[in-house]
Amino acid sequence: MTDATSTSTGAAPTSVTSQDTGTVGESESGTPTTTDPTTSTSTSTSTSTGPDPSTTEPIDPSTTTGDTTTSTSTTTGEETDTSTGSTTGEDEPCACPDIEVPLDDGIFVLSDDAELWKYFPETNNFTMLGQIGCGMTNTFSMAVDRLGYAWVQFNGTGQLRKVDVTNVADCSDPGFAPGQVGVNNFGMAFVSNSEVDKCDRIYGNTYSGFGGYSEGPNAGDFITIDPDSLILSKLGKTSFDGAELTGTGDGRAFIFGGQFPSKLVEADKNTGAALSVLPLNGLEINNGAFAFAFFAGDFYFFTDSDNDLFNSEVTHLDYDDSDGNGIQDLTVLQQDAPLLIVGAGVSTCAPVQPM
Repeated sequence: MTDATSTSTGAAPTSVTSQDTGTVGESESGTPTTTDPTTSTSTSTSTSTGPDPSTTEPIDPSTTTGDTTTSTSTTTGEETDTSTGSTTGEDEPCACPDIEVPLDDGIFVLSDDAELWKYFPETNNFTMLGQIGCGMTNTFSMAVDRLGYAWVQFNGTGQLRKVDVTNVADCSDPGFAPGQVGVNNFGMAFVSNSEVDKCDRIYGNTYSGFGGYSEGPNAGDFITIDPDSLILSKLGKTSFDGAELTGTGDGRAFIFGGQFPSKLVEADKNTGAALSVLPLNGLEINNGAFAFAFFAGDFYFFTDSDNDLFNSEVTHLDYDDSDGNGIQDLTVLQQDAPLLIVGAGVSTCAPVQPM
C-alpha cells in the first residue's frame, strides 16, 4: 500500500541484515498486552539464494467459488484416496493448480513502479518476475488468488486488474467497478471461506485518500468483494484509515495498520471486529509504502521504516513460536530489499503450518 503522495526514483542493491526492532506485544507505556505467548525481540543473520522461476503460457481462468461435488463411497477393503475429497478421482472445489510459478513456496510482492516480484521466506531472497503489462504504474495494493492471478489495485482510481503470475505481461480487466459505495482504495487479500471450504474471496480495509494513514475509533471500513458479481460490500468498521490485509488457507483474516505502535489484528470476517490485537513496538508504518503476508504460520512485514522511498525492510514475526522458545520474536531480515513494496499477496494455497 502506498498513499497518493509517495514517489520513487529507483532501487538499491539487496542487503541481508538483522537488527533489534523493539519490544513486541507491549503498549506505548510498556504495559504488557494479554496476547499469549509473551512477545520479545531477537536478532539473526541470514544469507541465501533463491530459485529463478520461469514463465509459461497463461492458465485458463475459472471462478473462485468452484462447484461443490458430492460422492458416496462403498467399503470394499481397498484404501480410499482422500487427497481430492472424493472417491471418484475428481478434483476438489477450488483446488490449487500446478503451474510453472508455484503458489505455495513464497510471497508475491508488488513494487511502487508496477513490477511483480516473489519473496522466498525460506531463503530470504527476492526474484523479479517482470513488469506487469497493465499500462499503469501507480500501484496501491495487491492480492493473489488460488488460480495464480495477482489482483493489482491502482492509486486514486481504485481500478483492479488481474495479472497472470506465470506471464506478468498478461493483464486483464476482471470487470470490477471502482468507486462502489464511495470506496476507491483499500488494502486487500484473498481469504479462504473456512478451514474446510478452500474457496476464497477478497477482503479489505478502506483508505479515504485524505492525508496520511491514521488510527482512531471507526476510522475505516472492513469490506468484501463477491467473487462472482464483484460487488463490494461494507461489513463493519475498523480502527484504521489505511491498512493492509492478509489471509490464510484456514479462513482467518489479519489486518496490519496503526501508528505508534503499529498493530497486527485478527479480524472477524463477518464484521471486521478485532478478535485479537498485537502491538508491534519498533515496527513503524510511515506515510509511504507498506504491506505484509502470512506464510507457514508466521508473518512477514514489508515497510519503508526509514522513509527513503527506495527500498523496503523485511521483518519476520514468529507468530506461532515455531522455534519453541516461548516468545513471538520480531526480527529484521533485510534492511534494503531491492524494491519499494506497496503490495504483498500470498495465495491461500500457501502452507498454514510451519514447513
